[in-house]
Amino acid sequence: MTCRVAAGPPPPQTEWLILAYMAGDNNLEGELLGDLAEMERVGSHPGQVEILAQVDRSPGQDASKGNWHGARRYYVLKGTDPRKRASRLIADLGETNTGGPRVLEDFIAFGARNLPARRTALILSSHGSGMYTPPEMGSARRDPSSPHRRRRRPFFHPTRERLRETAPSTRGIAYDDTSGDCLDMLELNRVLARAHRLLGRKVDLVGMDACLMTMIEVAYQIKDHARVLVGSEELDPGAGWPYAAILGDLAAKPTLGSGELGATIVRRYIESYEGTGLDATQSAIDLDQLDDLVEAVEALVLALLAGLRSAGMLAVLRLAWHRTLRFFDDAYVDLHHFATELARATDRRRIRHACEDVRRRIEGRAARSPLFAEEHTGPRVDPARGLSIHFPAFRNPAFHYREIDFARRTRWADVIDAYLGRGR
Repeated sequence: MTCRVAAGPPPPQTEWLILAYMAGDNNLEGELLGDLAEMERVGSHPGQVEILAQVDRSPGQDASKGNWHGARRYYVLKGTDPRKRASRLIADLGETNTGGPRVLEDFIAFGARNLPARRTALILSSHGSGMYTPPEMGSARRDPSSPHRRRRRPFFHPTRERLRETAPSTRGIAYDDTSGDCLDMLELNRVLARAHRLLGRKVDLVGMDACLMTMIEVAYQIKDHARVLVGSEELDPGAGWPYAAILGDLAAKPTLGSGELGATIVRRYIESYEGTGLDATQSAIDLDQLDDLVEAVEALVLALLAGLRSAGMLAVLRLAWHRTLRFFDDAYVDLHHFATELARATDRRRIRHACEDVRRRIEGRAARSPLFAEEHTGPRVDPARGLSIHFPAFRNPAFHYREIDFARRTRWADVIDAYLGRGR
């Protein structure tokens, strides 16, 4: 005789699951430990907002908080003493490679199985490079005393080994000094695809607490598996996101939608840097609304390629580029500002019309803009509108731009080739 056990009720669902993947096996270790302490000022609220943090530390950077190294997984609890860890240790994972896709996949899967939620946010906190890192970043990375490092939360960057390879692993995230590895954008997309299948829906919000990550190329790469992308066009100041303010707002209203939470992050981030004299940008992008803007960029591409048969058009492009707000050693430009300056610089009606269409779609005048929240502070970044595009001053031979989804969808790489000159 078989005894059947009646199925119990489904596991309770919390409103939001926050998954904080804190890749600190590098010279950002101290800042990320500070971020965890900020999260503990609010802590988890069972049934409403649950926070899991996976923290990977460096063996040779920061000696505080017990000076342990390797990776630990915490259920974040509220604490009143920042000198003590209030969170509950769930697992000591030993040495892990934050650049390995399986490590991030396992973290997401653990959270989804044990804390099922109506909405899920994945926050990637560490170095960030947007699309690639030139060789000179290596010296700043290796020197923890670099003044550039102290002022800014720098870039996710690929390993030196991968820079020398011809394979298309050129976009890095979650850098791990001990392993000498990182997670590139193609790997991140595969991780998000698995999360999509596991959750039965897109990841509701992907937060990049890092530099330079709100690029049209990055957004387009992950759009099929995430709803909202939040991050910065500019270098992040070292303190990164103000987690206590952001999580405090979410705890006060746990029914916030992904768009509302994205807008909250943008507002709180800029508030935290106003009056400091630092340049800061933050934007939230609705990835479901990206296609119309990409089509407008492709129309601009076709207009430019038709005009670039004349030498004068190269001079027009160069003038517009010089007038445009640029980021990271002039490798990226603000897309809206570039369209504005290019329209000013040219007398070609087709190009001016295409530039205006790009601007209208970013501003939301033609249709709903993918950029539903954007703020900035600091005089240098005043022209910023929340989304950048790769438009470098030089060619990086290790950078395989044509491998990414945006380059496959558009011919922007042909514009770059024409501007820089093939073979340069």
